[in-house]
Amino acid sequence: MKKTLVAVAVAALAATSANAAVVYNQDGTKVEVGGQLRLLLAKDKHERADLKYGSSRIVAKATHDLGDGFSALANIEVRFDDVANEKQKDGNAYVKRIYAGFAKDGVGQITFGRQLTNLDDVGVSDYTYDLGNVNGLLTTEVNKDIRFRSADFAGFQFGLDYFFGNPYNGDEATQNRYNDKSGFGVSAFYTTELAADTKLNLEAGYSQVKHGNTSTTAPEGPYKEKAYLVGVELASGPFALGVDYSEQKIVDEKEKRLGVGVKYQYLDNAKVYAQYRFAKELSEGETVSKANRFVLGTDYKLTKNVITYVEGSTENTKYASGTTERDNKFRVGLRVLF
Repeated sequence: MKKTLVAVAVAALAATSANAAVVYNQDGTKVEVGGQLRLLLAKDKHERADLKYGSSRIVAKATHDLGDGFSALANIEVRFDDVANEKQKDGNAYVKRIYAGFAKDGVGQITFGRQLTNLDDVGVSDYTYDLGNVNGLLTTEVNKDIRFRSADFAGFQFGLDYFFGNPYNGDEATQNRYNDKSGFGVSAFYTTELAADTKLNLEAGYSQVKHGNTSTTAPEGPYKEKAYLVGVELASGPFALGVDYSEQKIVDEKEKRLGVGVKYQYLDNAKVYAQYRFAKELSEGETVSKANRFVLGTDYKLTKNVITYVEGSTENTKYASGTTERDNKFRVGLRVLF
């Protein structure tokens, strides 16, 4: 199957609508423009209810057939800041992602630029829209990335990423952060059919990022941020169950997370879902905090391009000092894909 992999974009994220408008299709070049309008009524602890649209995006993407199964691609994504106050009538538009590259049928795709890493796809227990975040310990987005994603080989795919660090080389000693945030990521994905309408999905990812600087005003010794995640999902008919485990280590500090998610598609256009997440932070081997989060939600698609959903979460964190803190969040969302 021919896999020409996405994109020249003038506008928003890498999750474009399936019915993006084709604005040009001639001589092997195809340009599409689409996007999402995302409205969110949010209520968080210590905040009033607010209407937000900051993750709305416009996306333009293009591909050009080079022949012999090769294609060139490019993507640009624009998003909009939420309005900060009454005097600011419009949110600022900014480029969220911009990248280009090449694809080869049966081999894979390589892209260069500001983009999501392959690690953003790792994690199987998050069926939520806003309140999940099971892979938050991995490096899922960088400004300067070389990303390779293989084609599907009998249900197996792998991804490789290289993150470019800060280029500043020390002309101004007070600001030098040369090579800060450089690193790499490795990921793997496998899907197999166990029975009719029953699949097993396995995913894993690892990232390593350098930090530190030689600034004369605020020097920071070099260190590495290492993280990994493994996940397994069983999907059968309208039911799916996913489990993820991840760890992150920064010098003597460590965080561990366990995520368990479940969803049930009770209608063709509606589902209910839930997630439990346990997080534990340690410093020099001693427990700093433990947190338990529960998320419950449901969605309903008025059409395939109009999605409504409701989510709520509660999280209880207990610190080593014995104090506890509870955080409750509530979301009502509307997404219109175009």
